[in-house]
Formats: sequence, structure tokens, C-alpha cells
Amino acid sequence: MLDLYFAPTPNGWKITIMLEECGLPYRVKLVNLASGEQFEPAFLAMNPNARMPVLVDPDAEGGPLTVFESGAILMYLAQKTGRFLPADTRGFYRVTQWLFWQMANLGPAGGQASHFVNYAGEGHAYARQRYLDEYDRLLGVMNFQLADSEYLAGDYSIADMAAYPWLLPYRRYGFSLDGFPHLRRWYDALKSRPALRRGVDVGKAWRRQGEMDAATRETLFNQTSARYQGGK
Repeated sequence: MLDLYFAPTPNGWKITIMLEECGLPYRVKLVNLASGEQFEPAFLAMNPNARMPVLVDPDAEGGPLTVFESGAILMYLAQKTGRFLPADTRGFYRVTQWLFWQMANLGPAGGQASHFVNYAGEGHAYARQRYLDEYDRLLGVMNFQLADSEYLAGDYSIADMAAYPWLLPYRRYGFSLDGFPHLRRWYDALKSRPALRRGVDVGKAWRRQGEMDAATRETLFNQTSARYQGGK
């Protein structure tokens, strides 16, 4: 049984989608980011970066294995199951280049857009527009790729699972997919997959409602290296 340290965010849903697609048994262990559980010593021992998700496989070859970073977890699960990541060199890199594209581009831009749209308040017009423009550009990149490809890297893969959750908030950012017909086709096709829908439904009851208080904002957004002073 796999243990997934999780919170209901796009990076968490990447992994629940993959687990559901593969039919792997797993336990969800909620990480309460608002209260700072990610900074507790037990969690930092698994992920020094203090972010979720983290996957623990007690039955891994050679003994229990802990993996952090959502892209690395997707690759581990793909190699563990032999699914959604081609074994041949060309296919492997066709998928991993789009996985890394998501990790380096769509995720960071979407995350920053979310921050300035949902949390930053007034007075940040340039930063807000900077990240919304970049998110728009990246939707265009996907639409361009999908004009000649059913999925991002040929067949359905971990690259698609990684990107899809970062499309979910597009309306909140003020976007429509009407101008991205190939992206719209891809988005609707993925949305119809039962396993993907189950993965995105994980953690519904834990999603934050209402205003964020000052203490929670401090925990989530204003961390510096001071958190790590004193070492282990």
C-alpha cells in the first residue's frame, strides 16, 4: 500500500490521477499546509523543500522508498507499473520533455497567477498581468502542440496528467478555451476519463473555504531561509 502525503492542489492531483489511472492501492495522508505541518521535522525528513506531494512506497525494490517532487513521483509510478511512459528512448524523451515543460513553465506560471489573482490584493497590477500573460502564452504553446497530436506527447501519458490540473482554474484567471480549439478538445477528452475525474475529486472536503486569516497567510506565503536556521 502506497502512502501519499497530499493536499488538494494541482500538484497533489497529478499524483492521485496517476494512482487512479494505474489502479494502485494508496492511502491519502492530508498535509495541513495552512497550519504548517509541512515544516514539522517528520515531514522535512521526507522532503526538505517542505512541499507536498510526497510518496512513500514501503514495498519498493531494495526497501522502503520516499520520493518528493510531483514530476519525479509520476516517473517513479510510471516505471513501477510500466504504464504511461514509453520505455524506448525516443518515446521516453518525448514524454519527459513535456513533463519537464509543465514543471518549469505551466506550473510556476499558474501558481503565480493564482497568487496574484486570489491572494495578493490590490497594488500588484504589473505582477498580476505578467503572470496572466505568461499563462496565456503557455495555453498557446499547448494549443500549438495539440494541433497535430492527440495528446501532448503522442499517446496519453504522465505529461497529460501533469498538465491537466493546471488547466482547471483557467476560468478563475479570466480565460476561455474558445480561442484554443485543440486545447479545448484535449481538455474535454481528459475530463471524460473516469480515473482522472476520481483523482481530481480526492480531497474535496479539505478544500479551503472563505477568507484566509493573517496567520495562515504568514505560513503559506512569507517563508524565508529563517525556517531552516539551526539545521537538523
